[in-house]
Amino acid sequence: MTAPPSPEIAAPPAPGGAAIELDRVRRSYGAQIAVRDASLRLAPGEIHAIVGENGAGKSTLLKLAAGVLAPDAGVVRVDGAALWPATPAEAARRGVGLVHQHFMLVGSFLALENVVLGCEPVLRGGRLDLAGARARAGRLMQAAGLEIPLDVPTWSLTVGERQKLEILRVLYRGARAILLDEPTAVLSPLEADALYATLRRLAREGRTVAVVTHRLDEVIRYADHVTVMRRGQVVLSRPAVGWSTDAEGELTRAIMGGEPPPRVERPPLPEGAPAALEIAGLTVIGAGGRRLLDGVTLTVRAGEIAGVAGVEGNGQRELVRALAGLDPRTGGRVAVFGVELSSWGVRARRARLGVVHEDRHAEGLLLDASVGDNLVLGDLGALPRGARGRDAEAALVARRIARFGVEPPDPSRLAGELSGGNQQKIVVARALDRVAPAARGPGEAARAPIRAAAILAQPTRGVDVGAAAVIHAAIADAARAGLAVLVVSADLGELRRLCHRLFVMRKGRIVATLPPACSDEQIGRAMLGLEAA
Repeated sequence: MTAPPSPEIAAPPAPGGAAIELDRVRRSYGAQIAVRDASLRLAPGEIHAIVGENGAGKSTLLKLAAGVLAPDAGVVRVDGAALWPATPAEAARRGVGLVHQHFMLVGSFLALENVVLGCEPVLRGGRLDLAGARARAGRLMQAAGLEIPLDVPTWSLTVGERQKLEILRVLYRGARAILLDEPTAVLSPLEADALYATLRRLAREGRTVAVVTHRLDEVIRYADHVTVMRRGQVVLSRPAVGWSTDAEGELTRAIMGGEPPPRVERPPLPEGAPAALEIAGLTVIGAGGRRLLDGVTLTVRAGEIAGVAGVEGNGQRELVRALAGLDPRTGGRVAVFGVELSSWGVRARRARLGVVHEDRHAEGLLLDASVGDNLVLGDLGALPRGARGRDAEAALVARRIARFGVEPPDPSRLAGELSGGNQQKIVVARALDRVAPAARGPGEAARAPIRAAAILAQPTRGVDVGAAAVIHAAIADAARAGLAVLVVSADLGELRRLCHRLFVMRKGRIVATLPPACSDEQIGRAMLGLEAA
């Protein structure tokens, strides 16, 4: 892109919110066009939702608006002046802040240190002015309705608090336009409501707010304007009012360009199904003697899909890590079909217990490795050697790509180049296909029952309706074949649709076991430690 004429650059930042215009912008990655001649205006005082399928170009569009990427063609304007040079520093100087889908925080730093990282205030002599930073951060939090403990290590914050910390960071840098990529992907409904209350407050102050999300109920409840992208193009942009009674269906059809996939139904639970995953008295003690898990006891039967719900930070992540063998147990027993997990070697454990962690970037993928390498990560030791092994590996990769519809279906592409939803398909495909390769679909001949279990944390985090249906169908098929599945999710709708029972966690304990037909109020009261209504 050539530099725009200087008069367009010279316009000073305007007060209030920053109006952002993307005028016929295009962005390619090699032969793949991620954004194609897209035009969009983000206005001050509004919450603008951007929706679309995985790979539709939503995140790329936000990165163009925030100077993280430069357009190959077209122009991005902030307050009428072209964003040039197209860099994050210039965008920040002009009042544009981006909150990435995956947190950009240093876990060992204090929350306050993350707030000022890169724009540290200094006193005479070059000393860091943390007292001044704390006072300014406090004023910003009060104005925005944020509550974050600033003097604790960032790793100790809940996911919801870290999301707020990212918003505080961009506000501290003077952001007048706040762009958020999938901010509620792993938040509970209560945390999501609190986040949107903050965003509404910022919009009322005149700031520009744009949110990329797959949660269409949020769009209907909170957005002032909605833009739909499909295959890199803007196909619909309108005020978020005047929908029919089937608003979610209208949006889904606009996103997919047709009718949505049928909803996946949970499979029937076989009578007399044996206990498959048994957790008894599981205890994990963290730093300072704090009980992260406090005697967790539950059983999941063969062919059952059980769900774990709770406000983030109440032991869900520790439960998954302890079951995966990543965090040491202080006490308790974990067994799959009667065999204690600790008695297995690594290879046997992988064959009996598939695990998907909540953060695919930190714990699920090698972003600089190929799609193919990621799909067989941990499996190569079980394949034959030599030419037979290479053929078996290629066949395994091809099967997993086809079964989960990974796009593009190119095993040589780097995993980091794929959309978030297709990255999620990779980690779910690897975990489920490893322990349930014989999962059968409707109409297929019966096969031997699977004597294994899967622990799936946020299995559809950041994925669109179509991709979620693929993942849900794979979970249901695996359960039909006898797999015991424990799903940990912040999406109560997902848990209700998929699961036979719901476990509610609070302060590292299972505090309630509820049927999927229970009300939001029942789940919410259990999450908060109140008596059932």
